[in-house]
Parts: sequence; C-alpha cells; structure tokens
Amino acid sequence: MAPGADKRLFFDPPGAIGLVDPEPVLLVQFNEQDTATRPKDAHGVMQDFDIASYGLFTTNVMPDAVDGVLGRARQFDGSTMGLDARDLESGATLLTRDCSIQAVLTWDAAVQDLEGSAGVIASRGLGNSSAEGVCYCIQLAVVDAPSYTASFQWVWQDVGGTTHVQAGADVVLPPGQFTMLTATRRWVSPTEVVLRYYVGDILLGEVTSTDGSIGGGTTGRFQIGYRSEGSPGFYFAGAIDELLVVGRELTLEEIENTWLRITSYQPLGVQLFTEMHDPGFPLPLDPAADAQLETRMIGQGLGYAASAIENFRANALPGRAYGQVLADWETTVRVTPAPSSGIDEQRARVVARMRQRRGVSIGGLEDALVGLLGGATNDDLEFLALSAQWQDDFNTIEAERWLVLPAASFVVSSAKARASVTGDLTVSYASRGWKTMSTPVQSTLGVHLLSEVTIVTPQSGLEAGVYFGGSSSGNYILLGIRDTAGTFSVVSERFLNWVSQGVTTHATLGGNPAAIWLHLQQPDIGSWLASWSVSTRTTGYSSSSPISHPGDAIWGGNYVRSTASIGAAVVDFNNTTLAVPNGTRSFNAYVFLDRDLGFSPDAAGAQSVILAIKHAYTQAAFIQSKSFLLGDQISGLGVDPMGAL
Repeated sequence: MAPGADKRLFFDPPGAIGLVDPEPVLLVQFNEQDTATRPKDAHGVMQDFDIASYGLFTTNVMPDAVDGVLGRARQFDGSTMGLDARDLESGATLLTRDCSIQAVLTWDAAVQDLEGSAGVIASRGLGNSSAEGVCYCIQLAVVDAPSYTASFQWVWQDVGGTTHVQAGADVVLPPGQFTMLTATRRWVSPTEVVLRYYVGDILLGEVTSTDGSIGGGTTGRFQIGYRSEGSPGFYFAGAIDELLVVGRELTLEEIENTWLRITSYQPLGVQLFTEMHDPGFPLPLDPAADAQLETRMIGQGLGYAASAIENFRANALPGRAYGQVLADWETTVRVTPAPSSGIDEQRARVVARMRQRRGVSIGGLEDALVGLLGGATNDDLEFLALSAQWQDDFNTIEAERWLVLPAASFVVSSAKARASVTGDLTVSYASRGWKTMSTPVQSTLGVHLLSEVTIVTPQSGLEAGVYFGGSSSGNYILLGIRDTAGTFSVVSERFLNWVSQGVTTHATLGGNPAAIWLHLQQPDIGSWLASWSVSTRTTGYSSSSPISHPGDAIWGGNYVRSTASIGAAVVDFNNTTLAVPNGTRSFNAYVFLDRDLGFSPDAAGAQSVILAIKHAYTQAAFIQSKSFLLGDQISGLGVDPMGAL
C-alpha cells in the first residue's frame, strides 16, 4: 500500500501555528468564521477570493467554512464549489520555473470518484488563452477509491497552450483525516524538470519530466478547488485548511521541519506549559475559555521556538542547510556560482570548497595524492585540462577523438586527413555510401565546426565538406563543395530520417579553388548558418540565410560523398576545429599517471580524493591510460567522466 495513512494531523480543539515561509508567493489560511466571508491571502498579493465565476460560465457555490485542524478550513463538495482571485499586481503569483505548493487538507476518495475527474487543489491560470496559461497546478486523481489511494500530480500548460499532466506519486488519504501534502518543481532545462511529491515528512516519489516549456500570463487567475479547461471542472472533494505557494524548490529538510513542528514540537510545548501549573491549579475545562486559549497560544509559541532551535541544530551545516543559511554558507566560502543548480548541487559545491586546502590547484592535488601513487612522485603525474574548443592539425588521426567510417577510409598525408575514394558514395534512405570521420558533440547549441577542404583529384559528382547529425535519428545537415562537370559550387543539404529535404546551392565558384574553408554553426536552437571562404581561414567569408533544421545532432565532422558512381578522387582535410561552448568538455579534468612507468598506485583511493576536493559542478578522474579500453580495469573504464582527449 502507498504511504500516507499514518501521516495524520490532529488537534482537539483545532488550532495551531501552521504553514510558514519567510518569502511566500501566496498563503491562504481560511480562518473565516462564516461561509459568506471571502477568504484572504495572508501575504497580501491577491484579491479576496470569491466563488468561481467568469465569462459565460455558471456561477459556483462558496465552499463551506468548517473546523479544520490548524484552525478553520473550507469544505469543497467535489462538484460545484471553487474559489478564484486575481493578483493585485499583475504577475505576483506567476511562476514558470521553480516553485513548491504545500497544503493541509482532507480528501474524500469516494466523492471524487463519483465526480469522475481529478480534484484540483490549486491552479494558476484558467487555461483558455496565452494570458491565462496554467503555469502550475496540483491535483489528486483517484487510483483506487476503496483503499483511498490517489495519484498526487503536477499539471501545467506549455507556451502553446497544450496541457501536460505529469506523472505523479501514489498516496493513501483516508477520508476526514487531515494531512500535509507538498509538491516541488525544479526547472533544469527545456527538456528536464525535476518533480518531487511528499506526504507529511515522507518523500513519495521523484519524477523527471521532459516538459520544460511552461506557459502562463501575468493576468492569470488563481483557482482553489477546481480548474477550468473550457469550462469549470476538476472539482476537489475535501477540506483545505491552509495553502502555501513559494517560488523555489522546498527541500526535504524544510518539509521535515514543518511537519515535526506542527505534529511534535508545538503539541509538546502546549503540554509542557500546561504541566508547569501547580497541582490543583483551576484551569477551566472549556477549551474556549480564555485561560485555555492563552495556555495553547503560549505553548504553541514555545513549541515553535523549540522547533526553530532544533532545526538550526540539525540543518546548520552545509550538507543539510537550505534557504538563507545555505546562501550564507555560499557567501562565506565564496563558491563559484553554477546556473540552474538544485539544492543538492549547491550543498555539494559548499562542502567541496570547505574540503580544500590549496584548492584544486596542481599543488593542492599533489598534496592530496601523497601516499597513493605506489612509489611514483608528483613529477610522474600529468595534469590534463580540456577546453570547449579544439583544433586538429592531423599529425595523426587519434582514435580517441575520431570515429572513421568505413575504417581506414581517412589516412594522414602531409599533416592532412586524406580520403582516397572511388565508386558509389551516395547518401539516401536506402544508401550509406559516404565516408566520414566524426567526433561526439555534447551540446549543439552555439556549436561551430570549421574545416579546410582541398579537392586534390576532382571527379564530377564528388562532394566533400563538414556535417552534423546522428544515425539514430537520421537527421543530418551537410555543407560542402561539389564538383559538377568541372564547375565547383557550395551546397548544403538536410536529411530528416535519412530523407533528403533538397539541395541548396549557396554559391557557384567556377573552377576548383586551391582550398576552401567551410564553417557550419547553430547560433540558436533549430537555426543553422553556413559560411565559406576561398581566401583564408579568417577572412573573406560569405554566409547563407538561416537554415531551419533540428538541433539534436550528436556527431560532427568531415565527409566525402558523391551524387553518383565516380572515378578515383582524392580529398584533403586540415585544421578541423570544433567549438562546443555549451558542452561539458571544459569541466573535465584528469590526473594521469602512465601505467607504462610501472607503478602500482591506489587508483580507487586517488579517485576518491580527487572527487572530494574538486569543484562540485566539474568532473575529474585519476587515470592511467589516455584511451579507455573495454574490459581493461587499469584504464579506468567506467570512471566518470568517460570523455576522450
């Protein structure tokens, strides 16, 4: 059975300090004594909430004001009751990246099941226009009504208005039993969003979504207890006591602290303050009496303070810190900021910085590796750092860098990569006759590939140039120089699933140039630019208009192909340069001890030390070979990172 049934909140009589955050986006506590009074946002950024009505749709019913567990609550019937309001200042509750929603509530699985849809707890945006895009929403969908099991889910719309219901986590919510649910969202990239779901202080599950496009408008309406999708629906069946929205990912430690404060420390504070009275002290039995109210208020305050002290004790060190405490640690140790990092990455950076002595300098690494080198000294080590750009002058064709297909179809000749070809080199859905030398590309956004191409022995129908693509998708973009009966031209061609999208002739050169420099780049996702020069490597370039093509290439390099079967031809490539500014190559570093020197280092120990002192957002490894060989333990195969030089 899914967890949740034992995560119960109970106070008799109702009343406790509930959800608290130093920087809330919205906090609704539903403390109204009567149903007619409109609920308010305690943070003061929203209009007072009213019954859900807009446009031509039917007016709904105000949820009943009832006793909750922290105080008063609102009871939603699952069919007609909902609340909405707009921001007092447009965009105050708009969140299209990180956010968390926390709610204290009950849920009635049987009623929700009869309604026939998921029940929305809170949603921002009506979902009927770009200005009303749903930028965040949490809901409970019935999984099994008899066992009170729900799927706790995130929902949002992308910028085009398509609704994405995210994979959720199962939770058991017995009817009438108040508990605390928390949903967190951390945006990593347009294709990665990390979602976490909690009940009480328990993590129900973590999901990584690929739906990184999140819509929303500044004028979007905030809804509680329902969500519109053309018309009001997705009504919630249950009671909502408090609702909190924050503009960041809440951590497990924060959620644990809130749960323990409400369920343990504050009740304990009330108990201790009550027991401080002398035996026989005439405390009235009526819970509404002033003395009883005062006792509970003071006791709750004592429990709140005790919780804050315990929270600091448990979460002050950077391995568990969060919020402002973690920010203060970052300021103190002066870590290097990492964009879009989550709480785990933030903590790791701080801890790694605190472990350094002489830092990750060569001297610092030398200090850390003393005693682990098996008799080798620091003079035997090489420290290898990589950059986001490299240039190959082809003194050799390094197997660590280039995948040559077919094998040996490119060889070194006078410090150039030479392809000697003949026959059918056509490329199509049915034919893969071309010759390529390729290197992996980690990220194509902003990528540049430049190569000097010389057709030494021409043949009509021959073409040579540079390309990006991937065989799994069959999506390729090519830029080359083509020989058509002795007339040379600059052409490009795109393939989608190995199907040609047509050849574009960018320039007619006439005779065979002594050399041509071909430059292919992707300045923006899905938009490519082709450039060429017959002057020098750095001057005389002409450029194409933007070329629309998918940006999912995983390989790049040089190629030779033909439009038909050709006679013997020779093509040289030189000074091939690849720049991947958004890749991770420049964050990779290696400490290299050549195994041919005959030492027997503690490789696992050296790797552990390097991981302990490296920057948290970099990759580092202790290696004994510059080539990773399958099944060769000495080479470090399987040790991250597995890049090549």
